[in-house]
Formats: sequence, C-alpha cells, structure tokens
Amino acid sequence: MKKYDNCHVNIEQEDIESVVAALTADSISGKGPAVKQFEQDLAHFFKVPHTLCCSNATMGIYMILLLEDIGPGDEVLLPPTAPVMTILPILNAGATPVFVDNEPGNFNVCVTDLQQKISDKTRLLINVPMWGYANNVDRISDICRAKGIKVLEDNSHCHGTRLKDSYLGSFGDYAIFSTHERKLVTTGEGAFFLIRALADYNRLMELRSFGEVCRTDPEYRNVQGAYGFFSGLNFKMSAINAALGSTQLQKLPAKIKVRQEHGRYLAEQLHQYTDDIREITNGMPSEDNYYSIVCKTSIARRARIEEALRQSNIISDPLRYQYQPLYKMPLFAPYASSCPNAEALIPTIFSLPVHEGLSKEELDLFLNIIYST
Repeated sequence: MKKYDNCHVNIEQEDIESVVAALTADSISGKGPAVKQFEQDLAHFFKVPHTLCCSNATMGIYMILLLEDIGPGDEVLLPPTAPVMTILPILNAGATPVFVDNEPGNFNVCVTDLQQKISDKTRLLINVPMWGYANNVDRISDICRAKGIKVLEDNSHCHGTRLKDSYLGSFGDYAIFSTHERKLVTTGEGAFFLIRALADYNRLMELRSFGEVCRTDPEYRNVQGAYGFFSGLNFKMSAINAALGSTQLQKLPAKIKVRQEHGRYLAEQLHQYTDDIREITNGMPSEDNYYSIVCKTSIARRARIEEALRQSNIISDPLRYQYQPLYKMPLFAPYASSCPNAEALIPTIFSLPVHEGLSKEELDLFLNIIYST
C-alpha cells in the first residue's frame, strides 16, 4: 500500500547534475565553491545581506546560543507547540526554557502570556511557526526588541512563507531554516541562516569553523583565517549538500504554488462538507507555503480521522510524532508552565500532505476517508 505523508523528495536531473558538478570541483568540503554559491543564491532569493549554511537546524540554534553567550542562569522563551529539535539545544547550553502559550485556536504567540513570562533573566525568544503557517512574529519581535531581547526565527517548516509581503526570516535578529529531506528546500541534512548584522555573520562563521578568524576589527586584520584566537566547532555543510540546495531553491516558488492549490482545494471541499472541520487560520495577511495543511475539529472526531487515515497509510504529523506540549514529555517536565491554549489546541488538529507529488485523485481519496468518519 502506498504511503502518504508530507515527505516528498523531488530529485530531478538538474539536481543530479548539480551534485555531479560539485563532486568534480577542487573541494567538496564545507569550504567548497558550491557552499558559497548556495549562500549567494539564498541571499538573492530572500533579499538579505548575509546567509550562512550549517550542518543542521538544531546545531544552528546551538550556534546562536553560543553567539549570544547564553548558558546557566539565562532563560530562553519558546512555544510548547515547538518540536523537540528546538528545545534540546537550550538544555545542552545549560539555559532554562520558558514556555509561552499560543493564542486560542492557532499558533500565534499569546502577547499577554509573553509579557508575563519575560523576566530579567530572559535573553532570547525562539519563534516556531508550524507546518508552514505564519504567525505573529512581527508583533512579538517588536515587543522583544523594546526589551533588549533577541529573537531567533526557527522557520524550519516555512521556506517561502510570507507575512505582510515579507518572507519569514525578515522579522527577528536571526533566522534558521532546516534543509532536512522533509523540507521544501532539501539538502538531505543541513540548514541555513539569514542574518541581519555583519558582526553576527562573522562570528557565526568563526563558530562554524573551529574559531577561524573572520571578524574584520582592525586588531585582527593581520590574522584572518588563523586559529587559536576564538572558540568554535565544526558545523559546516558539505559542498555536495549545498549543490543540491541550489537547484532545490530554484524549484521553491513552483512547489509552493502547487501546495497552495492543493491546500486550498482540500480546505474548500471540507468547508462545503461540514462545519465541524476547518483549516487552521492566523487572522493575518499571510501566504503560507503549505508544508502540510492543518485542520481543526473536535477531539473525538480528530481521533477517528487520524485512525481512518492511518489504516489507509495516510499519516498525520500529530499522530506520527505523538504531538503534545513539550512540557508533557519527561525530559522537559521540570520546566512546565501554564499554557492552557496549547493544551486545548493540540488534541484538535490533524495534518494532511499537499505536496507537489500528489494528484487530485489522491486528494479526493483523503477527503472520502474523512467524510466516512
């Protein structure tokens, strides 16, 4: 039986040719020309001054914690609806995660709860929009910036998603995007940053490559490229991965267009069929990339829908990942705080794949299974 989920690795001839070309270059390491090319392509696409590839988004979050010197005694705000990949770097840095609730019925950050949970120990907020849907990152970035708190956008689901005509990644101080195989731009494993400030870009390059001097301060001008001045590790992406990323990036607008068409078709058909199932909405002008479509219903019907879909090998992400507020997991339970909106939302949502590899007949199959519940 064919398996349906949101993973669609669309490797075509141009991807293969790009990787083969990278293999014949002088270097296939993280300093190979394909990496710099991918970074230039990303800067052009997102219209940002600085981009940087790294090994994966989890390590990218950890790099930001190192950049900001965040550790024991510091607090990092994040939503309890985030995946485990977002919180693990916080614990490994020795910092304290603080959970901020969402608004009722969607993934927007609750501004009231955010303002209550900011303390004099707060150093960073990580914003995590889910399944390609934008949230109110513009509002929360303004709140944090006024209080001297940095904002990291973890946009691992949101390649090409727009809010108010700007790409996600344009609102915080930094943004990280995963390029895992499930993402709309894939390099197999990997990630990339969008960065506002040149000084941050240079320091992140140092952290990515064993502390190799990259900063341009006058006192370091004569030791560019030297080791032993600053700390760093190895967070580089290989040139082979980056070569795949460049061709994948070219396909992103077309992928989003198809996914939006599929998502809107499913949403319209469900709307016509029943008032009990609705696509999740954020109440803001956004163009979501439809990593998946996410729908809300009653808790009881959600369970029936997910089970019926599972029996036909159609996998809802909340079921796959046993989705729950992070503080309900044993590792993160010591950091639990009141987030009633997240607890109310999560049991009501399910996801459906809408990727470009699906036909209308397959979308209708999904609908017919839902109708049967």
